[in-house]
Amino acid sequence: NVQIVDTTCPWVSKVWTSVEKTKEKGHTVIIHGKYSHEETIATKSLAETYLVVKDMEEAEYVAEYILNGGDREAFARRFGKAMSDGFDPDTDLESLGVANQTTMLKGETEL
Repeated sequence: NVQIVDTTCPWVSKVWTSVEKTKEKGHTVIIHGKYSHEETIATKSLAETYLVVKDMEEAEYVAEYILNGGDREAFARRFGKAMSDGFDPDTDLESLGVANQTTMLKGETEL
């Protein structure tokens, strides 16, 4: 006679719903967060294809790659632990959705 109560933060649940919708559309999920944070680990487990971006410097690197291309091996070295298995920056950055680790500053994500 145990009652299980879901105590997941409603803000986290909202992010997870967004990630699932993004995945259903076939888009890559860009997660603003820290790749080893437990919330981000759970969030990326819901995405088929993802890239975790920690800060503005990494976001600018990704944006530059999207706009002008770049070195795939250098990209893989930089984001190796922060991207899904088989991630290909030449194809997986064409259609994107964005999610936020809820403990990161929202204003940083919006920049």
